[in-house]
Amino acid sequence: MTITITLKDEAAQIVERQIADGRYPDAESVVTAALMLLEDAAMSWVDVDAEAMRRMIAESDAEGGEIPFDDAMRNFDAAIGSARRR
Repeated sequence: MTITITLKDEAAQIVERQIADGRYPDAESVVTAALMLLEDAAMSWVDVDAEAMRRMIAESDAEGGEIPFDDAMRNFDAAIGSARRR
């Protein structure tokens, strides 16, 4: 599905600035990232599995306190997915 939108000047300037700074290659990428942040912000942290988060932290500590970012994000996504399915 394709949706075409028109941004007011202030929003358009933000998009242009993000592209000019090299953060995103195009307007679609900027808007997509913004929408993903909006969706994440709407998540209820009450639903997060606190015990799963504690286990992740304990595993990290047991491994020297550091885990690769990609592994941490996969674990976090799994914990969030588990909370959303409940």
